[in-house]
Amino acid sequence: MTAQACIVALEGPCCAGKTTLGHLLVRDLRGLTVTLVPCYADHAGGGRFLPRQEAGSVPEREQALRQLLIVEAGRLAQAPHGCDVVLEDRSVHTLLAHSYALQRMTGTAFLAPSARLLRDSPIPAWPDLVLYLDLPQKTVHDRNDGKFPPGSIYTDPDFNAAIRAYFRRLAGRKTPHVAWLDATLDLPELAQLAAARIRQITACRDIKGALWTRCRCRGGSSSPTGTASCPATRSGPRYGSAPPTPCTHS
Repeated sequence: MTAQACIVALEGPCCAGKTTLGHLLVRDLRGLTVTLVPCYADHAGGGRFLPRQEAGSVPEREQALRQLLIVEAGRLAQAPHGCDVVLEDRSVHTLLAHSYALQRMTGTAFLAPSARLLRDSPIPAWPDLVLYLDLPQKTVHDRNDGKFPPGSIYTDPDFNAAIRAYFRRLAGRKTPHVAWLDATLDLPELAQLAAARIRQITACRDIKGALWTRCRCRGGSSSPTGTASCPATRSGPRYGSAPPTPCTHS
Protein backbone atom coordinates (compact mmCIF):
# COMPACT_ATOMS: atom_id res chain seq x y z
CA MET A 1 0.00 0.00 0.00
CA THR A 2 1.24 3.47 -0.82
CA ALA A 3 0.79 6.74 1.00
CA GLN A 4 -0.97 8.16 -2.09
CA ALA A 5 -3.86 5.69 -2.00
CA CYS A 6 -7.22 6.96 -0.82
CA ILE A 7 -8.31 4.77 2.08
CA VAL A 8 -12.05 4.11 2.22
CA ALA A 9 -13.54 2.13 5.10
CA LEU A 10 -16.79 0.20 4.75
CA GLU A 11 -18.42 0.19 8.17
CA GLY A 12 -21.74 -0.80 9.66
CA PRO A 13 -23.35 -3.63 11.62
CA CYS A 14 -22.99 -7.25 10.67
CA CYS A 15 -25.21 -8.22 7.74
CA ALA A 16 -25.23 -4.66 6.36
CA GLY A 17 -23.67 -5.85 3.09
CA LYS A 18 -20.18 -4.35 3.44
CA THR A 19 -18.33 -7.19 1.72
CA THR A 20 -20.83 -7.44 -1.13
CA LEU A 21 -20.68 -3.68 -1.67
CA GLY A 22 -16.89 -3.76 -1.61
CA HIS A 23 -16.74 -6.30 -4.42
CA LEU A 24 -19.21 -4.28 -6.48
CA LEU A 25 -17.17 -1.10 -6.02
CA VAL A 26 -13.99 -2.82 -7.19
CA ARG A 27 -15.84 -3.62 -10.40
CA ASP A 28 -17.75 -0.36 -10.80
CA LEU A 29 -15.11 2.28 -10.03
CA ARG A 30 -13.88 2.37 -13.61
CA GLY A 31 -10.89 4.55 -14.30
CA LEU A 32 -9.51 3.95 -10.80
CA THR A 33 -7.26 1.16 -9.59
CA VAL A 34 -9.13 -0.30 -6.63
CA THR A 35 -8.38 -3.12 -4.23
CA LEU A 36 -10.48 -4.58 -1.42
CA VAL A 37 -8.86 -5.46 1.90
CA PRO A 38 -10.78 -8.35 3.51
CA CYS A 39 -12.41 -7.92 6.90
CA TYR A 40 -10.59 -9.15 9.99
CA ALA A 41 -12.62 -12.35 10.24
CA ASP A 42 -12.21 -13.28 6.56
CA HIS A 43 -8.46 -12.66 6.67
CA ALA A 44 -8.09 -14.75 9.82
CA GLY A 45 -10.07 -17.64 8.32
CA GLY A 46 -13.20 -17.10 10.38
CA GLY A 47 -14.44 -15.22 13.39
CA ARG A 48 -13.49 -18.09 15.67
CA PHE A 49 -9.83 -17.20 15.08
CA LEU A 50 -10.30 -13.65 16.37
CA PRO A 51 -10.11 -12.67 20.04
CA ARG A 52 -13.37 -12.36 21.95
CA GLN A 53 -14.90 -8.90 21.88
CA GLU A 54 -16.33 -9.29 25.38
CA ALA A 55 -13.68 -8.04 27.81
CA GLY A 56 -13.87 -7.95 31.58
CA SER A 57 -11.05 -5.47 32.06
CA VAL A 58 -8.99 -2.87 30.20
CA PRO A 59 -5.88 -5.12 30.06
CA GLU A 60 -8.00 -7.89 28.54
CA ARG A 61 -9.33 -5.50 25.90
CA GLU A 62 -5.84 -4.19 25.15
CA GLN A 63 -4.58 -7.73 24.69
CA ALA A 64 -7.39 -8.39 22.20
CA LEU A 65 -6.48 -5.21 20.30
CA ARG A 66 -2.82 -6.25 20.08
CA GLN A 67 -3.92 -9.53 18.52
CA LEU A 68 -6.19 -7.67 16.12
CA LEU A 69 -3.30 -5.40 15.11
CA ILE A 70 -1.44 -8.51 13.98
CA VAL A 71 -4.43 -9.35 11.78
CA GLU A 72 -4.52 -5.72 10.60
CA ALA A 73 -0.88 -5.88 9.51
CA GLY A 74 -1.45 -9.12 7.63
CA ARG A 75 -4.52 -8.00 5.73
CA LEU A 76 -3.00 -4.63 4.78
CA ALA A 77 0.15 -6.34 3.53
CA GLN A 78 -1.97 -7.96 0.80
CA ALA A 79 -2.92 -4.62 -0.73
CA PRO A 80 -0.88 -4.09 -3.91
CA HIS A 81 1.17 -0.97 -4.52
CA GLY A 82 -0.02 1.67 -6.94
CA CYS A 83 -3.73 1.61 -6.10
CA ASP A 84 -5.82 4.76 -6.35
CA VAL A 85 -8.33 3.48 -3.80
CA VAL A 86 -7.97 0.92 -1.02
CA LEU A 87 -11.33 -0.29 0.27
CA GLU A 88 -11.19 -1.63 3.81
CA ASP A 89 -13.91 -4.09 4.78
CA ARG A 90 -13.98 -2.69 8.33
CA SER A 91 -11.18 -0.53 9.66
CA VAL A 92 -9.44 0.52 12.84
CA HIS A 93 -12.63 2.43 13.64
CA THR A 94 -14.40 -0.92 14.02
CA LEU A 95 -12.00 -1.71 16.85
CA LEU A 96 -12.61 1.64 18.51
CA ALA A 97 -16.36 1.32 18.03
CA HIS A 98 -16.32 -2.06 19.74
CA SER A 99 -14.40 -0.59 22.67
CA TYR A 100 -16.93 2.24 22.86
CA ALA A 101 -19.83 -0.24 22.79
CA LEU A 102 -18.29 -2.32 25.57
CA GLN A 103 -17.81 0.85 27.59
CA ARG A 104 -21.46 1.83 27.22
CA MET A 105 -22.67 -1.66 28.06
CA THR A 106 -20.41 -2.35 31.06
CA GLY A 107 -19.47 1.06 32.45
CA THR A 108 -15.75 0.24 32.17
CA ALA A 109 -13.67 2.97 30.50
CA PHE A 110 -12.43 1.00 27.49
CA LEU A 111 -12.37 3.68 24.80
CA ALA A 112 -9.60 6.04 25.93
CA PRO A 113 -6.94 3.34 26.50
CA SER A 114 -7.98 1.60 23.27
CA ALA A 115 -7.61 4.87 21.36
CA ARG A 116 -4.14 5.48 22.83
CA LEU A 117 -2.97 1.97 21.95
CA LEU A 118 -4.19 2.17 18.36
CA ARG A 119 -3.07 5.76 17.83
CA ASP A 120 0.46 4.92 19.00
CA SER A 121 0.74 1.91 16.68
CA PRO A 122 2.30 2.31 13.21
CA ILE A 123 0.13 -0.51 11.85
CA PRO A 124 -3.42 0.75 11.22
CA ALA A 125 -4.45 2.38 7.96
CA TRP A 126 -6.63 5.28 9.13
CA PRO A 127 -9.28 5.98 6.48
CA ASP A 128 -9.80 9.22 4.58
CA LEU A 129 -13.46 8.33 4.06
CA VAL A 130 -15.80 6.16 6.11
CA LEU A 131 -18.90 4.82 4.37
CA TYR A 132 -21.27 3.79 7.15
CA LEU A 133 -23.96 1.36 6.01
CA ASP A 134 -26.86 2.06 8.33
CA LEU A 135 -29.18 -0.88 8.93
CA PRO A 136 -32.13 -1.12 11.36
CA GLN A 137 -31.79 -3.77 14.05
CA LYS A 138 -34.84 -5.66 12.76
CA THR A 139 -33.19 -5.95 9.35
CA VAL A 140 -29.97 -7.17 10.99
CA HIS A 141 -32.04 -9.91 12.61
CA ASP A 142 -33.85 -10.76 9.37
CA ARG A 143 -30.65 -10.92 7.33
CA ASN A 144 -28.69 -12.91 9.91
CA ASP A 145 -30.39 -16.19 8.92
CA GLY A 146 -28.18 -18.26 11.22
CA LYS A 147 -24.86 -16.64 10.38
CA PHE A 148 -24.42 -15.65 14.00
CA PRO A 149 -25.79 -17.89 16.77
CA PRO A 150 -28.46 -16.70 19.23
CA GLY A 151 -26.94 -14.49 21.88
CA SER A 152 -24.05 -13.32 19.70
CA ILE A 153 -22.78 -9.87 20.65
CA TYR A 154 -22.72 -8.96 16.95
CA THR A 155 -26.51 -9.13 16.75
CA ASP A 156 -27.15 -7.69 20.20
CA PRO A 157 -29.41 -4.59 19.93
CA ASP A 158 -27.57 -2.63 22.63
CA PHE A 159 -24.17 -3.43 21.14
CA ASN A 160 -25.25 -2.38 17.64
CA ALA A 161 -26.90 0.79 18.96
CA ALA A 162 -23.62 1.72 20.64
CA ILE A 163 -21.64 0.98 17.47
CA ARG A 164 -23.97 3.27 15.55
CA ALA A 165 -23.56 5.95 18.21
CA TYR A 166 -19.77 5.78 17.85
CA PHE A 167 -19.96 6.49 14.13
CA ARG A 168 -22.48 9.27 14.69
CA ARG A 169 -19.92 10.87 17.00
CA LEU A 170 -17.19 10.28 14.42
CA ALA A 171 -19.29 12.03 11.78
CA GLY A 172 -19.23 15.15 13.92
CA ARG A 173 -15.44 15.39 13.81
CA LYS A 174 -13.26 17.00 11.14
CA THR A 175 -11.50 13.77 10.21
CA PRO A 176 -12.20 11.37 8.68
CA HIS A 177 -15.01 12.30 6.28
CA VAL A 178 -18.05 10.13 7.09
CA ALA A 179 -20.86 9.36 4.64
CA TRP A 180 -24.07 7.85 6.02
CA LEU A 181 -25.68 5.38 3.59
CA ASP A 182 -29.01 3.56 3.84
CA ALA A 183 -28.12 -0.14 3.68
CA THR A 184 -31.74 -1.10 3.00
CA LEU A 185 -31.51 0.38 -0.50
CA ASP A 186 -31.29 -1.89 -3.51
CA LEU A 187 -27.68 -2.89 -4.00
CA PRO A 188 -27.19 -1.12 -7.38
CA GLU A 189 -28.45 2.17 -5.92
CA LEU A 190 -26.32 1.76 -2.80
CA ALA A 191 -23.25 1.05 -4.93
CA GLN A 192 -23.95 4.10 -7.08
CA LEU A 193 -24.16 6.36 -4.02
CA ALA A 194 -21.00 4.89 -2.52
CA ALA A 195 -19.08 5.22 -5.78
CA ALA A 196 -20.12 8.87 -6.07
CA ARG A 197 -18.75 9.59 -2.59
CA ILE A 198 -15.48 7.88 -3.41
CA ARG A 199 -15.08 9.70 -6.73
CA GLN A 200 -15.76 12.98 -4.97
CA ILE A 201 -12.99 12.53 -2.46
CA THR A 202 -10.49 11.16 -4.98
CA ALA A 203 -11.17 14.14 -7.27
CA CYS A 204 -10.54 16.52 -4.38
CA ARG A 205 -7.28 14.74 -3.62
CA ASP A 206 -6.21 15.09 -7.27
CA ILE A 207 -6.97 18.82 -7.20
CA LYS A 208 -5.05 19.24 -3.97
CA GLY A 209 -2.08 17.34 -5.39
CA ALA A 210 -2.04 19.43 -8.56
CA LEU A 211 -2.18 22.68 -6.60
CA TRP A 212 0.56 21.48 -4.28
CA THR A 213 2.78 20.52 -7.23
CA ARG A 214 2.23 23.91 -8.87
CA CYS A 215 2.98 25.67 -5.59
CA ARG A 216 6.20 23.67 -5.20
CA CYS A 217 7.26 24.34 -8.78
CA ARG A 218 6.93 28.06 -8.17
CA GLY A 219 9.20 27.82 -5.18
CA GLY A 220 6.49 28.11 -2.57
CA SER A 221 6.80 26.30 0.73
CA SER A 222 3.33 26.72 2.15
CA SER A 223 0.26 24.61 1.55
CA PRO A 224 -1.83 25.51 -1.50
CA THR A 225 -4.72 27.82 -0.94
CA GLY A 226 -8.31 27.34 -1.92
CA THR A 227 -8.62 23.72 -0.75
CA ALA A 228 -9.86 24.15 2.80
CA SER A 229 -13.36 22.90 2.01
CA CYS A 230 -12.13 19.84 0.16
CA PRO A 231 -12.33 16.55 2.11
CA ALA A 232 -8.98 15.54 0.64
CA THR A 233 -7.20 18.19 2.65
CA ARG A 234 -7.93 16.10 5.68
CA SER A 235 -5.48 13.36 4.73
CA GLY A 236 -2.46 12.92 6.96
CA PRO A 237 1.10 11.77 6.52
CA ARG A 238 0.44 8.03 6.70
CA TYR A 239 -1.79 5.78 4.55
CA GLY A 240 -4.92 7.84 4.97
CA SER A 241 -5.99 10.30 7.60
CA ALA A 242 -3.56 10.64 10.44
CA PRO A 243 -5.11 9.29 13.63
CA PRO A 244 -6.81 12.23 15.31
CA THR A 245 -7.05 12.54 19.05
CA PRO A 246 -10.24 10.51 19.47
CA CYS A 247 -13.27 11.88 21.23
CA THR A 248 -13.31 9.65 24.29
CA HIS A 249 -16.15 11.15 26.31
CA SER A 250 -19.09 8.89 27.09
